[in-house]
Amino acid sequence: MKVPKGSKCSIFCLFLLILPLLSLGQSAQGFRVSNKPLKQVLNDLEKQFPVYFSFNPNELKTKRVSADGSNNDLESILSEVLAETDLVFEKIKGKFYVIKTPEAKFIHLSILDEENNAPLPYATIRLQGTLLGQVADDAGDIKLVLPKPKDAVLEISFLGFQTHSIPVSNINDNEAFQVALKPSPLGLTDFEVKEYINVGIGSDPKANSFRVLPQEMEILPGLSERDVLLSAQIISGLTSNDESASGINIRGSAPDNTLLYWNNVPVYHTAHYFGNVSSFIPSSTGALDIYKNYIPVRYGGASAGLISISSRNEIDGKTNAEASLNMTHADVYAKVPFKKDFGSIMVAFRRSYNDVIPTYTFNSYSTKLFGSETDDGLGIFQVTEDENDFENDLSFTDINVKWDYQPNDRSLFSASLVNNRSSFKYSEEEEEEDINIRQQHDVKSFGANLGWSYRLKDDFSITSSLSYSQYSMAYRFNNLRNFIILGDDDEVNRSNDLNNLEFRLSNHWRSSENSVLEFGYQMNRFDVKNRIDASDFFEEDELTDIRSTGFVHALFADYNYRPSDKLEAVFSGRLTNVGTLGESFFSPQIKLNFNPIKALVFKSSFGIYHQYLSTIQESEFTLSNAVEQHWLLSDVNSDEEEISTVPIIINRQLTLGLLYNLDSWLIDLDFYIKDIDGILATNQRFGFENDEAFEPGFELLNGFDLTIRKRWKHFRSWFSYNFQDSRVELPEIIDGSFASSFNIRHQFRLSATYNVKNWEFSIGYIFKTGLPITNKNNLIVVDSDDNVVPLNTPGAFDEDEEYDIIFSTPNDARAPDYHRVDFSIWHKFGEQSKKVKGEIGLSIINLLDRRNIFNSTYSLDFDRDENLAILERTKFFLGFTPNVSLRLWF
Repeated sequence: MKVPKGSKCSIFCLFLLILPLLSLGQSAQGFRVSNKPLKQVLNDLEKQFPVYFSFNPNELKTKRVSADGSNNDLESILSEVLAETDLVFEKIKGKFYVIKTPEAKFIHLSILDEENNAPLPYATIRLQGTLLGQVADDAGDIKLVLPKPKDAVLEISFLGFQTHSIPVSNINDNEAFQVALKPSPLGLTDFEVKEYINVGIGSDPKANSFRVLPQEMEILPGLSERDVLLSAQIISGLTSNDESASGINIRGSAPDNTLLYWNNVPVYHTAHYFGNVSSFIPSSTGALDIYKNYIPVRYGGASAGLISISSRNEIDGKTNAEASLNMTHADVYAKVPFKKDFGSIMVAFRRSYNDVIPTYTFNSYSTKLFGSETDDGLGIFQVTEDENDFENDLSFTDINVKWDYQPNDRSLFSASLVNNRSSFKYSEEEEEEDINIRQQHDVKSFGANLGWSYRLKDDFSITSSLSYSQYSMAYRFNNLRNFIILGDDDEVNRSNDLNNLEFRLSNHWRSSENSVLEFGYQMNRFDVKNRIDASDFFEEDELTDIRSTGFVHALFADYNYRPSDKLEAVFSGRLTNVGTLGESFFSPQIKLNFNPIKALVFKSSFGIYHQYLSTIQESEFTLSNAVEQHWLLSDVNSDEEEISTVPIIINRQLTLGLLYNLDSWLIDLDFYIKDIDGILATNQRFGFENDEAFEPGFELLNGFDLTIRKRWKHFRSWFSYNFQDSRVELPEIIDGSFASSFNIRHQFRLSATYNVKNWEFSIGYIFKTGLPITNKNNLIVVDSDDNVVPLNTPGAFDEDEEYDIIFSTPNDARAPDYHRVDFSIWHKFGEQSKKVKGEIGLSIINLLDRRNIFNSTYSLDFDRDENLAILERTKFFLGFTPNVSLRLWF
């Protein structure tokens, strides 16, 4: 039908006239309900009117209401439906209404840091004298209704701040009331020093522990993202001798002397690409607890320290998602509620992409791992500098999953899963130098945990944990010397498989206001296989096949007694039975802490620690600068020719120190001495083989750690210094003592950060004395009759002989001193956006591109003139290494 000209305007005008009448007709119908639950009625009103209601669900539980339709405006409707109840409504601000009892009071608190007015997310509010409480949101805000506000007092607390009490009568109605908390130098709560280094790195001096909170952590030098293991190394006394994420040496001990857990799952593969990229996804990590002065008695099997990682999976009813990208990998993170406010599920996934797109950062890591200079005794004749001299292909994936369910305030169930895979291939060819090398390395790591905790009474709780860990490593190395004669080639095949089923039951009893007792049981069932099949042109072939299977049972107890606010004494003990050895070991511990004034704590600890799962560490059969680790269980292994024992490592450790924290200054000082038995000769990296490799030795280690930090409003600076002296004895092999291969005698770090608005800047300088090395002049080569063989000499080589390198004076020299400057910038954007927020980071490791020498290794081969020689291979640390990261929150 054709509409007459001008009729379109008439129809539109008529519509405008009718619309108000239609609306009036709708409104005239009013709001009508009959015997309907009040909560559902309020939900219906939120849909019909642009408003929000706040209420106590318990007060609405049994209430049903009706409305006859005579009212059509919101407040009249509310008056009608609430008339049948003992509740009233109150308009707070704009579109926000509160449903409450007449005597109840609505409160809106905004909790801030007194020093910088920054919000304190997830601060805790409790009603004094009760167990009732609530947690603020991520902006430090909290809205609640107090049913009985008369004489009520609220206690507001936050990690590292002084608890603040405020009478409810002092809080204004219908307005956000700001509560500024003061930083707490020391108190009696855990992690009393909120800002040990910077925000997000705390310390509990009485527990001799540290906590890193990656999601709250401020910038650190050299980090473009919040890598958990690299962040841990900012703590004085924790360092990585090989400049990696995973190779953490706590006070001069080997990396395997430190136990690492992820959500109570023991982890044996902690980083990819030979330790350079942490295997823990930064976005999924909630906290990192570090123990270097002592090891909590409920954990067994470590002799130097403990690192415990927990996932980020808050039960808060919220959905979060994140995505991150840097120059080696990309990852995604998501958290969703489970059964509304009763639980939460977290999933994170990461994948490297350098197998498809090599980046400058990846190439820099490759050069560190495979770059070297080789001296054949006649001078440097082979230089491997960068990716043009070799080919390598790397890929890795990580999956982290965590489920938490809290059906009530007494129970908590959890389930965790971690899965890591890493695959690596390397090749190097040089026709002129007759080099044809192939290397392949595959690692699979899987772990799962089921946890349950239950609070029987306010002073007694039970925690149980069942974990399973699986680790599998396969390695193959070939040096094809001759394409025709196969016997001239070098070939090494290695595999290491570890399965660990672990159960722990722990009971926590607060017997009085001044004492706490923790006691429990731990069981481990290990199955460890280690195979080495090596064929070398110059040396005797080696075949090692070790398998150990058995149970480890332990009982433990920890008694904490505080006779006063100033004195604390902790007495602990652990009785461990190692089934593979048929022996039991008792591990006593004691801690004494004295707090004479609020800002000062004197701390001390002594403990004997037994480690039954350790590694043999090899650097001779790999081209990389990293050290291969092969896990072994303490056991007696026998074959037709010999009996070798993998010993228990025993560390007797004493620590004395103090921590002073007042206003913006912090000083932390620890002196320590460690007497260690059971170290293996092969781990000193002198090429010991067969029976000599498993000869046990002793180590005496002493030193001190010092940290000084100064804080201003936007600027922070800290200085740390470590002194360490360690001597090793291998009485069955070498006369006298020598410097430990892990000993860095002096190390200091100077760092500074500056924060302004959404920008964070950081720069740091690190100095270390070089690692011990053996002077090449102290090496000799002997034949099968122990005759010294002249090197670089025509006619000295006999193809029917077998040769060995003898270290006459090991570790008699040191590599050159180490210097490195790192720099980082982080910038946050989209802070006001409700949809997407982000952070971009830039880091540069070794800003000045200094060439730092890692170490030198020695092997038998031919020199450039085809004469027998000792080849000295010098390896280097990272050069100039930039990285860029992008992180988005949805």
